[in-house]
Amino acid sequence: MTFSKSKLLLAFALLELAGVARAQHLHLNAGAVSTTPGSQLNFANASTFVAESGYVLNMVLRTNGPASGLYDGGITFTALARDPLNGGPEPGHAGNGAQLALVVKSLAGPEGSSWAFWESLECEDFGDRITFSLPAGLTNGTNRFLLSQNNGSPGEDPYGHCHGRRYTISKPGLHTLGVQIIDVSRNGPGGGPVHLPSPIYYLHFNAGFNIARLEPATGSTAASFGTRTGSRFYLEANSVLDGSQPWPTVAGPANGNNRLQSLVDATVSIEAQRFYRLRVTTP
Repeated sequence: MTFSKSKLLLAFALLELAGVARAQHLHLNAGAVSTTPGSQLNFANASTFVAESGYVLNMVLRTNGPASGLYDGGITFTALARDPLNGGPEPGHAGNGAQLALVVKSLAGPEGSSWAFWESLECEDFGDRITFSLPAGLTNGTNRFLLSQNNGSPGEDPYGHCHGRRYTISKPGLHTLGVQIIDVSRNGPGGGPVHLPSPIYYLHFNAGFNIARLEPATGSTAASFGTRTGSRFYLEANSVLDGSQPWPTVAGPANGNNRLQSLVDATVSIEAQRFYRLRVTTP
């Protein structure tokens, strides 16, 4: 990242949170444009959670258990039900015999970080070990896991709803995961899948609270970061890091809403360097 006027702008987060936040209980629901064979798969509620909406899936640093030292949380990926026994028919469900799976295609994030998937054998008990792990910078991933809880037989309900799966991130920072829904059944035309693959969807996973991006301009600097509902965010600035100067608040508060937000420092002067940090409080 290059800054104008030879300014060196560094960012880090100062976290002031009381207690431990609970993992999110959110659902991203896989289905299809229609039940007609050859139609495309999709996430029925994608617009709520995709990166383009600004939504961030907040991850919590665990201090005990199998995920100790990792950021844990995220979202539950489900497949919409057709059968009333599974709560169906849910609008937007895939066709009979489809067996949906999620492919993790890409991961953007801090250098040296990784995103991991932990399978749950019973779908309710939390996974206790990593099934696969993918590094930041991945662009051509092929690892996948099933969303449908069926055996792939003709006529089967595509439904799946597995809460016990765990997703972890190894380093703090904003990560963007690219995922795609595919149909791995052989119940469609010519013995192929019932449905075509979905578009690639991008999701923001936010591990801790950190400044994700700085955008300097003449006389100001904008800092972007992921937020959490129930927290307030303040931007602080300093010209030194030796502890000799206080850190004044230059912008805020911003009330968290589980989305990307920005605060602007409009006090930028001709200092040779300027450092930023994010202070987070719970009212």
